[in-house]
Amino acid sequence: MSISVRKPRRSSAPARQAGPTDQGSSETQRDRTVVVERGVSWRGPLPPPAVLDDFRKLVPDAPERIFRQWEGESEHRRSYEKAALEASIRRDLIGQISATVFALSALAVSAFALWMGEPWVAGTIGGGTIVSVVGAFLYRRGSGRTKDKQ
Repeated sequence: MSISVRKPRRSSAPARQAGPTDQGSSETQRDRTVVVERGVSWRGPLPPPAVLDDFRKLVPDAPERIFRQWEGESEHRRSYEKAALEASIRRDLIGQISATVFALSALAVSAFALWMGEPWVAGTIGGGTIVSVVGAFLYRRGSGRTKDKQ
């Protein structure tokens, strides 16, 4: 809660100094206006009960409306996070299936090259494929450990 006090604005006219004969005179006493401003803030999705009660005084069903809005927003956020998680899982699965198909295809080409009597081609394709797959698995494991440490 913050409270601020505003002082009245001064006029651009020079101020009249009180003289010795002005003591007790009503001219030297000015009317002063004090404005007190009150503000309330809170952290979190819902206001505290006292603020909800103040809202109820303004609009009778305000707390119920606030709760419905909060519940709807929470449900929307959960469904959005669930959809994002499912899309991430689907993307990872498609990537793994594609990598498996590619590796098996490369090994099949390597076996075909060996059957055709080309051991250097078969070794290069098959060895490169195996090294790439093992490297990808090791890289994936290493990056997972660094994420856990951070």
